[in-house]
Amino acid sequence: MNCHLLIDARAVQKNVDGISRFSLNVTKCIIEKRPNWKLTVLIGKNSAFHLKDTGVDILVDDSSRFSARAGKKLSTQINELSPDVFLNFSMAGPQPEIPSIVTVHDLMVLNLPCYFGDSIVRNAISRHIFKKALKASVSHASAVAVPTMATKLDVMRSFQYSTDKVFITGEGQALFSSPVSVKMKRQNFFLYVGNARGYKNIPRFLTAYGRLWALSDNTPPLTMVVRKDRAYSYFRKHLDSNPARSNIKVLTHISDEELRTLYLTCKALLIPSVYEGFGLPALEAMATGAPVMASKATALEEVVGDTGILIDPYSVIDIMRGMAELTAATPEELENLGKLAQKRASTFSWSKTTDNFLKQIEALV
Repeated sequence: MNCHLLIDARAVQKNVDGISRFSLNVTKCIIEKRPNWKLTVLIGKNSAFHLKDTGVDILVDDSSRFSARAGKKLSTQINELSPDVFLNFSMAGPQPEIPSIVTVHDLMVLNLPCYFGDSIVRNAISRHIFKKALKASVSHASAVAVPTMATKLDVMRSFQYSTDKVFITGEGQALFSSPVSVKMKRQNFFLYVGNARGYKNIPRFLTAYGRLWALSDNTPPLTMVVRKDRAYSYFRKHLDSNPARSNIKVLTHISDEELRTLYLTCKALLIPSVYEGFGLPALEAMATGAPVMASKATALEEVVGDTGILIDPYSVIDIMRGMAELTAATPEELENLGKLAQKRASTFSWSKTTDNFLKQIEALV
């Protein structure tokens, strides 16, 4: 079966983030699995290089994903191209007159009042714009893709008419081939990888780490890989006032090779978010056999399962408890935990995620 698939990848950033990895890896897997298909990809000018030499037709488009006017204009252009299916990785956007799949990575903007910082007005306006745009996309879509059951439940609660449309894709990781042969020796440091926005729970996390450090000289140093974005200055205020500041190392904009080394050598990854759509750093760390401390009652629990240390992200004391357990664990206990994590990580892959998309796409052609 031949198919002309148009992909909206305008959410892909120049400096790759979680949604970017999702969009790029699934797109590349589709290219590999369906070499006879014609693929056209909408992507921003500064991000188009990510798909260079892949053979896809690239349409550069930097229009707003959440503007109704931009979406209407783009819908007209898509209709003129006459693809068979429209696959939207960008959550919101055009609603062309063809079968379409929209990907909802998470609903943080709707569910977290602090997502855009401390401004009540800014958060209220942003939530209104986002919900209106997403409602239009979900309502129009033939199917709605989500990465986890947690996100599926969020979508079904917010858009009750979408119940029969929603399917779970899962995610994968591409930093490491599977199985990972761990040749580097693990060192005595905790690792955090992510941004510093409200859902990452940085204030409680740093408070818990500072208190544990004050109570115990054995608390491992903390290395934090934090992307410089709109929340970075807010993060620095909490960091610089922390009593354990001298024990915390901060890195920004590191290479994939540097990130691999950190995953392979850390004592454990700490990811105490109050909300995640999936939690890719957890999966990347698990692939190397690194133990993971993650938040229960979030999508992270679906990723980590019973192979990690689960904590209540709203409790500073429980975050301390999780770090203390990892600190006190013997090398044998940490190794066993890592083996379980690595085994579970092998059940996730971009290939499986892509197969879930292809099943839906081919049903629409």
